[in-house]
This record gives sequence, C-alpha cells and structure tokens, in this order.
Amino acid sequence: MATAPNPMKLVVLAAKGLAELKDDDLRGNQLHLDLEVSVWLRRSGAELTSVPRALLALRRALLDVSALDPGSEPVPLVLADAQQAVASLCVYLHGLIGRGAASLHMERSEFVEAALAQLGDARSTRRTS
Repeated sequence: MATAPNPMKLVVLAAKGLAELKDDDLRGNQLHLDLEVSVWLRRSGAELTSVPRALLALRRALLDVSALDPGSEPVPLVLADAQQAVASLCVYLHGLIGRGAASLHMERSEFVEAALAQLGDARSTRRTS
C-alpha cells in the first residue's frame, strides 16, 4: 500500500538529512545526495515534483530563525527539470544551514531543529487563524 504524501515529513527529512551531509557529499556526481533524496521521497510518500516547494519552505524557516539578513541572502533559481532543481536547492540549503548555524553559534543539527520548530509553529498558527 502506498504512503499518503506528507509534505511536512518531507521537509523534516530533508532538513535533517541536509544538516548531516558533508561538503564532500555534494561534490562530483552527487550520488550520496541522489540517494538521500530518494529516501526522503520514499519515507514521505512525496513525488519529486513536490520537493522544490518543500525545500523553499525550509529556506524560509531557516532564514526566519537565523541572524542572517534575508535581503542579502540569494534567492535560489528553481529549474524546470525537477531533478536538477532539487540538486541545486539542496546544495544551496546545505550552505544556508552552515551560514545560519554560524550566525547563531549553533551546531548544524541544532539550527535545523530550531527552524523546524519555527515552521511547525507557523503551520499551527495558520490552521487556528
């Protein structure tokens, strides 16, 4: 039986996975990243085409909790090819996690948890409004 798509689960898996990736995982043929994304899709029940939107939601949450100036942070381009868009966004978000964590003197995983909490709070507020 297929898993019902769960966008929040996809965001959580992506955030935690990106926080754990090493710079070397994003160099060369990016096989490790491709495998990570495949696991996120399978576990969340999401389609590849839904990943860019989820990653952009994660970007907003990361910027919200960081001490970075959102106006000076580049806006990533989302390519028409979903696979290339996901790879490009993942590389960008990996860097953003590092910059955001450094801006608050936090570990990468700690910073991601703060962003996920912020995202969860925002979703709860929208539902109750």
